[in-house]
Amino acid sequence: MSMGRQIPGAMKHAVMLIMSGKPEGDNCPAATQDIKVNLKNRAKAITSAAYGPMNPAEKNQEFWRKKAEAWGSASIKDAKSSRCGNCSAFNVSSEMEDCITNGIGSEGDPWGMIEAGDMGYCEIFDFKCAGSRTCDAWVAGGPNTGEGEEMDTELDTPDEE
Repeated sequence: MSMGRQIPGAMKHAVMLIMSGKPEGDNCPAATQDIKVNLKNRAKAITSAAYGPMNPAEKNQEFWRKKAEAWGSASIKDAKSSRCGNCSAFNVSSEMEDCITNGIGSEGDPWGMIEAGDMGYCEIFDFKCAGSRTCDAWVAGGPNTGEGEEMDTELDTPDEE
């Protein structure tokens, strides 16, 4: 049943929270609210998918050489262009940014931390992720801003007759 009125995307999260009666953070991934969960999940991304480099501001030539080799015929320049910030699993929707800021709380400047770390949320490994890093699970077509349609993750199969 439609009331004929669309809710602007920027307001949907707030409206849903008000209508659900749930406190903020209840609909957020655990890793955005609990630093121990976040660190555990990030460690998994480091060990299983070579998430890095540790300090993206440095040259990290060896790291990028290994990434290029992992892709086969990719150049280091191509490897460096495949970052979390342009990965389809990198969620930077306003709803996710709200989750991240709520999780950081008043311990510092949440928006400053998000901006400084180019932070989003990795939907593959479930942790707060820096856009300037990468991992072996990188998928083209991102980031996920929450404004487009969800990706179809089901396999296409031929129709049976």
